[in-house]
Amino acid sequence: MSPSHLHRLLWAACLAWAVTACTPGAAGDAGRNVAQAGPGQGARGTTPVDPDLDRAKAAAQAFSGRLRGRLQAAMQAGGPTAAVEVCHAEAPAIADAVMAEHGVRLGRVALPGRNRNPGQAADGWQRATLEAFQQAVRAGAPAAEQVSVVRQRLPEGVALRLMRGIATEPGCLACHGTRVAPAVRAAIAAHYPEDAATGFAVGDLRGGLWVEVPATAAHIPHEATP
Repeated sequence: MSPSHLHRLLWAACLAWAVTACTPGAAGDAGRNVAQAGPGQGARGTTPVDPDLDRAKAAAQAFSGRLRGRLQAAMQAGGPTAAVEVCHAEAPAIADAVMAEHGVRLGRVALPGRNRNPGQAADGWQRATLEAFQQAVRAGAPAAEQVSVVRQRLPEGVALRLMRGIATEPGCLACHGTRVAPAVRAAIAAHYPEDAATGFAVGDLRGGLWVEVPATAAHIPHEATP
């Protein structure tokens, strides 16, 4: 594999994890796993007013856009090694900044037992949601269309929880597939010696991006623990 081809593959893989499910796209909230309590209604003929969901989506978009920008800059400046370092060291800082600005909690979680970063192991409601997503995918539903929006029976102080599935795209295989190049494996192992996030195929569900909106506009400065 040529260095330039390796660079392109690793770049695509990092972006796929960062943005595949972060940005509300064509699937919108029509995914197969959506649980909602009725939002406020707008004027007749207009989209219902839903500030909590809008806030969650805006935070997800901000996180994905900033991480994508940093990864692109790192690839241009230092190649794959620099990009891996961004994923390891800068992504948490980007998440902190977005959470502080939007007053939400957010993070990325992997399927149970398939995480690369120990801090992204799913637990509690996140694990249950991912398991529901996985069940739907095994039944034939697209991983990228898995969406959960929950407003009812939440802990005190929580107004809304959003999670979107992260699907395995072709570019993801560079560092999440069954044949990861030695140079990529070495870069990953330097930061994640217990990595379990390989062996995926295109279309597989790899995890989810979640956002939790508090019931008040309280400022939340620290990254949430899943």
